[in-house]
Amino acid sequence: MIRSLLLGAALLTLPLVPLSAACPAAGEAAEDCPWAGAARELAAAADAGAGLEQVFEASLPGLLAQMDKDRATPGLLALWGESINYDELAKGEIVRPEILSFIASRLGAAQPRGRIAHAGLEHTYGYLFSLLPTKFGFKRARWVKPDIAKGLGLAAGSAGPSPSEGTLLANITCLAGGIALKDDPAAWAALRKAGGSCSGAVKKYAFSAVKRARLTEEVALPGGRRVTLRTDFAPFLAPAGGNTHLLVYSVSDTASAHAYLVTAFPVNAGFVQNATASGALGKDKPVQTRYNAHVEGLTGAGKLKGLRAAAWLEK
Repeated sequence: MIRSLLLGAALLTLPLVPLSAACPAAGEAAEDCPWAGAARELAAAADAGAGLEQVFEASLPGLLAQMDKDRATPGLLALWGESINYDELAKGEIVRPEILSFIASRLGAAQPRGRIAHAGLEHTYGYLFSLLPTKFGFKRARWVKPDIAKGLGLAAGSAGPSPSEGTLLANITCLAGGIALKDDPAAWAALRKAGGSCSGAVKKYAFSAVKRARLTEEVALPGGRRVTLRTDFAPFLAPAGGNTHLLVYSVSDTASAHAYLVTAFPVNAGFVQNATASGALGKDKPVQTRYNAHVEGLTGAGKLKGLRAAAWLEK
């Protein structure tokens, strides 16, 4: 009897973990934690009409510190375009709007407009808190798995949410920008200026020559405007997690001051081969935005045709 009472008292002293934060839940793996659990806590707070800062402070103070560091380097945000917070293939909202709104406020970025959000904040910090299952896994997989850093020969964690140097947003901006923005003088100058907040390992890779394949999709819009969707495939030094390349999606638009980033994620050789297959290249080919990108005047504009080409870039 006494032993039972003592055991009961001991159990009462253990910290209670909210059911919403239980992690990993069904369909999740250890690598999804603590992000998925925090996402459920944040969703519960949003449902209750409570602020989200307390959840971040209690569960992920290090991530708040990263965002505060990024806020001091606004040039990072200027290198990204816009994204749609909805996955057409999975047919669902990717990240709770309240979470994106909080991140935007913390970074000093523009607030989401309905489903349209800043691509940099959504595809980095935002994707950590996506609970939407897709046939490719959870959106956070690209950051919580070691494939990118391992494949590109970077220090472990360099492309992850808890880097020993730099921040998630800064490191991914430098990494993706180093691959996709070298051929745009204005974007490259902006990246070099903002790149001081990236990790040393990422800067070494980004500001060196990066050989990669590039798919371009160019379309003419009313008023003489031309938009080029660029998909770069930077090869890994060796396969990692079944992936062989880092895909970086960017946009060059004559209506913008410089080219800008949309997303980045690892892909396998078959994906690259399908994307650059010769049968889909040439004039008068269908052109549309991909990977949840939003380009005003192009996304959702209907069946547009343009020039699709593939090339190998050495710098």
